This record gives sequence, C-alpha cells and structure tokens, in this order.
Amino acid sequence: MKRVTGFPTRPDMVQQLLDVGFDYYNLPSSDGSHYWSDNVAYEFTLAEIDRIEDTTNELHAMCLDFVANEIRQGDYAHYRFTDLQKQLIEDSWRKQAPYLYGRFDFGYDGKNLKMFEYNADTPTSLLEAAVVQWQWLEQIEGLQHRDQFNWIHEELLKHFTFLKQQSGKNDFYFSAMQEAGREDWGNLDYLADVAYNAGWNIHQLAVEDIGYNRENKEFVDLNDTPIEMLFKLYPLEWLSGAEFAQHIPTANTHFIEPAWKMLLSNKALLAKLWQRYPNHPNLLPAYFNKFDITDRNAIWVKKPMLGREGANVFYYEKSNGVEFAAKGSEHSAFYDTSGYIYQQKFELPNFDGMYPVIGSWVIGDVTCGMGLREDFTAVTGNDSHFLPHYFVP
Repeated sequence: MKRVTGFPTRPDMVQQLLDVGFDYYNLPSSDGSHYWSDNVAYEFTLAEIDRIEDTTNELHAMCLDFVANEIRQGDYAHYRFTDLQKQLIEDSWRKQAPYLYGRFDFGYDGKNLKMFEYNADTPTSLLEAAVVQWQWLEQIEGLQHRDQFNWIHEELLKHFTFLKQQSGKNDFYFSAMQEAGREDWGNLDYLADVAYNAGWNIHQLAVEDIGYNRENKEFVDLNDTPIEMLFKLYPLEWLSGAEFAQHIPTANTHFIEPAWKMLLSNKALLAKLWQRYPNHPNLLPAYFNKFDITDRNAIWVKKPMLGREGANVFYYEKSNGVEFAAKGSEHSAFYDTSGYIYQQKFELPNFDGMYPVIGSWVIGDVTCGMGLREDFTAVTGNDSHFLPHYFVP
C-alpha cells in the first residue's frame, strides 16, 4: 500500500460528481480542504486486495456465528438492552429477517491487517465507494493500472433483486432523519436508485413522518399507506428505543437493517470476539474493563460502545493509569451513557501526515469492495477525506 499524489483534476470534475449525486463532495474536511479530491489515491497490490477480501469474508462469517451463539445462549451482558430490544433481536433472527449491508473498518500497516470495528447498521460513504471512485478510475489521466476492488454496485443490484423475489413485495421505503445532512440523504438517494433499477417502486420519507395505524396495526406513510419494506439510515438503538417501537413485533414491516444487527453495531462485539477468538491475527485485544488488561506497555483506545464518527475516543496508558482524549475526537455526553470498551491501539501508517483507514464492504454475505478515509489524526472523524484506490499486479 502506498499513497500516490499528483493526479490531475478532471476538467469537468464537479459536473461529473454532481451527475452521480455526489453533491456533498465539497464538504470541508478537518484541514479545510474538500471531502473529495481527484489528486490523491491509494495504490495496493493484488495480493493485498485478496488478503483484505478474504479477511473480510472470514470476519463476517465469524460475526454471524457470534450472533447465533449470543441469541442461543441469551447472553446480552454489557449491551444494556431493554426487554423489547432483546425480543426484537431474537424475533428478527428467528424469522431470518432480510439484511442488506455492512462495512468493516481496518487498520493496515503493510504487514498487519486489524479490525477496528464493524459498522453493521448505518454505514455511509457507500456512494463514494460504489460509484464515485469507480468513475474516477475510468476518467482520471495518468493512471497505468485501472483495476479496483469494487463491484459494490453490481452486488447491491443483485441483492435488491433477491430481496424483491424473496419478499414478493413491490414497494420499498427509504428513510433518514429530516435534519440529516446531504451525506446521509445522498447515500439514501443512491440506494433508492439501485432498488428502483432492481424493479422496486421507491418511496422516500423522513423517519419523523412514519406513522402508525392502530386499527390495522401497521406502520404507514403520510398517505396512510402501509409500509412493508423499510430501509432506515437511522440507528437501531434509537429506533428500538422510540415510543412506537412497542408496535414493531406485531407489524408487518420489514426493517432493514434487522434488529439482530444491534449485536454487531455495538462495540461490545470487539471485546466479545476477542474472548471467543483470542490471538486471532486480524483482531486487536479488547476488554470491557481496564483492570482486565495485562499488557502494561501498550496504549489502549477507550471507545464508546455506541459511538459514531470517532466521537468520545480516549487513550489509556496502563503503565501509569493516565487517560486522555484522543486528538481529532470530539466529545458528546450523549455517547457516555452506553459504556466503553478498551481496544489495543494499532499504529496506523503515516503517509504525508495522513492516516488511512480501510472500509471493506459486505453486501448480503458477499465482500465486494472497499473505500478509504484518511485524516491528519489517527481518529477518523466525520470530516475526514474519502480517497479512491486502485491495485497493481
């Protein structure tokens, strides 16, 4: 892996980006520059790509096995689930509720490939990974090798077609918070467009506009039309904690992602996987309690179990008991309530002062592509850059 600079900006770059719905390309990043640039990319070898793909497939399979085991044992320690959330998790798993996607975040230093977390519920940067970087690969000048680990779009189309055949339904609703930014709605627009091309009738509405018909015991849209298939770019822990969540068990709505994904989108997963697979080459040591840490020389990353976008991240030095906020992490009291885990710090490579994180995508159960985010701190936040990639033989 190496960071390659000096690619020329496409003369019509802005129009090309807008044509695919990427109208948030110019969001300001933490260093003041735009979220997207034509000028920088990451180069990988084919062997590295094969390794990332194989590792993602293995970890995804491990995660599904983990979910089955947790539900079979009813082991929900550390999650702080309500009784309703437990019921929703078990019901959705038993009914084999449909699911769509997830993104593993990895650190890679050229030798070690380590899982940071699994964004199994509401991952974004999908449009960027599936379409925008592929467009860049086809159009950019001065690129000798035009190969990319990316058939995300094709796999999405295939999976939406499968969901239509499996469900026998015709209408698909796509929803996010009304005040969500263009990044969220841009990803939602893209998913809706893929679903449309798979034969679905598409509807979009804000989460706040989802209603409930008490007489028919159905979730409905603003026209009182029943919602049977709903993709929500809205965290499951928020959805299942809302007042109307009590009606989910008796409603006919399929929520995507399904409730069992709460076992994977919670960073308790990191400590529990380490308990199940100690010394696995792609996992970092992780614990619920800092007193369980035995390695006194390592630095540990304290992460909120339900944190997002790099919020509330701290470093902990076991040797002297010192804990301090990680540079680049913003603090929100909102994320303090879910509890924390401690994960061994992985030293990301520093390329020209930037630290890259690999996001490897799983559609259904198929690993089918990746994207990269980078920031000038080791904590990748909401305002980091998205970078395209390519690989060489």
